[in-house]
Amino acid sequence: MSPSKPVTGVKRAGPTASPSTSANANGKTDGTSSKRQKRDGHATGNDYASTSTPTPAAAAAAAAESNHGSSLMTNLTYAVEFLKGKGTAKSLQAILDHLTLQHAPPEQQKRFAQAMQQFARIQWNMPPKAKVTDWQVGTYEFRPLLPGVTSKDTLLEYLQSRKDAGATEVKNIKDGWPGCEQALLELEKEHKILTVRTKKEQTPRYVWLDNPDLHHHVDDEFRAMWFKEPLPSADEMPRKLKALGQKATSGDSNKNANAGQKAPPKRKKAARVQKKFENEHMRNIFDQHKRK
Repeated sequence: MSPSKPVTGVKRAGPTASPSTSANANGKTDGTSSKRQKRDGHATGNDYASTSTPTPAAAAAAAAESNHGSSLMTNLTYAVEFLKGKGTAKSLQAILDHLTLQHAPPEQQKRFAQAMQQFARIQWNMPPKAKVTDWQVGTYEFRPLLPGVTSKDTLLEYLQSRKDAGATEVKNIKDGWPGCEQALLELEKEHKILTVRTKKEQTPRYVWLDNPDLHHHVDDEFRAMWFKEPLPSADEMPRKLKALGQKATSGDSNKNANAGQKAPPKRKKAARVQKKFENEHMRNIFDQHKRK
């Protein structure tokens, strides 16, 4: 037995060469793979940096900023209700105390004051010598939909100043004068306003200006006779008015003018006259087509 061979007779495998060893053996270096590894590692590091979670301090600051934006409108709503309930002008400090914002940061208080100054339902009474940047001065009061309407006299003045004859909603009057129902009832009895009420609750909904000089008392007996008189139906009204020589003011004028008249008979359609056939050279083709 040869001493160079193993006992089992199986040929022993030699050691596996590493990539670097084989590359060095060939006399070449695999620079591409090393550059690719560096590039992939650099990209992975950038992706990790871009998708990393923010720090707790940054997340808390972002949440506080978002909560301040949402709570700003809520505080404005509460401020409007506070000023509406008080009915008088209040200082900024009184509003901050009511909303428990007296210990808020000065920057947050400044944002809230500037938001109130620009809010449509709040009026800012700025002192004469104050500047727009002086956000801590002045008073604030509720601005109703109908400014100045808080009594019967001011309501009549507002209705007289209107340029149109449109109705005034009672809910707009109540916006600045909550307890106006009794005054509206008194003005209605004095025939100074006209009121339209709801069917179920009989609460006033719309008001118009009225003139007491145009009101005349009508006897109850005459009123009973008036309402007992039957009225013709809507279809018979145009015909009865035309019989009396009058013209209906509603509905189709042409229909009312022809009410009670028979419609003219329809004219029969005349038979179509066959014209002379001019394409004599194609007559046989048309005849063949007709026979088919």
